[in-house]
Amino acid sequence: MTLLSWDVTRASAFVALVCYTITVAWGIALTARSFRPPVAPQFDYHRFVSVLGLAALVTHVTSLLVDRYSGIHIGTLLGVRASAVVLPGVVAFWLVVALPFSFRAKGRKWISQPVWRAFHYAGYAVFGLAILHGVTAGTDTGQPWTLAIYGTCGASVGAVAWWRFVDAPRAAKARRAAKEHQAAAGTAVRTPADAAATAEPPPASDGIAA
Repeated sequence: MTLLSWDVTRASAFVALVCYTITVAWGIALTARSFRPPVAPQFDYHRFVSVLGLAALVTHVTSLLVDRYSGIHIGTLLGVRASAVVLPGVVAFWLVVALPFSFRAKGRKWISQPVWRAFHYAGYAVFGLAILHGVTAGTDTGQPWTLAIYGTCGASVGAVAWWRFVDAPRAAKARRAAKEHQAAAGTAVRTPADAAATAEPPPASDGIAA
């Protein structure tokens, strides 16, 4: 392996990781309806970054396949004699390949919306498997800058996921409870002004003294 090809292998791996970090975090924001209303450019950006990550991943895998010293071959991509540290990357690779096709399958009505949504959660698995593969198989794992990248990516997705599945539902529940309380208070409490507005007017005087 030449120094250039090894640099391409390492660099493409980190580019793919960063792209899928952005993809997962952006997808979580879209499902939380952070953009009101969601518009086509926001979905297009989500797909663009995921395709960019796929291109980086294909570059990473190809550079390993053409290197006769890497120990990676076509059979490895099928799980044949894949080591424990390589296997998470193999699974993540096939999930990354399958996810874009799920959009086409949904568009052609080959799968239903619930099935597509359930399968789309595999994006979380891709991110987790990529982190696991990088930490266990990466030759730069002990470097501070590498640990900073892994930590930043993990913290970013973790923070957005916490906000989406914990903070956002809690805040929405609190808002609903406040609206229900205000509605109940508005029907139960009548102010003097409300009573005066709904009271019957006094009978008109006929101008004759008793």
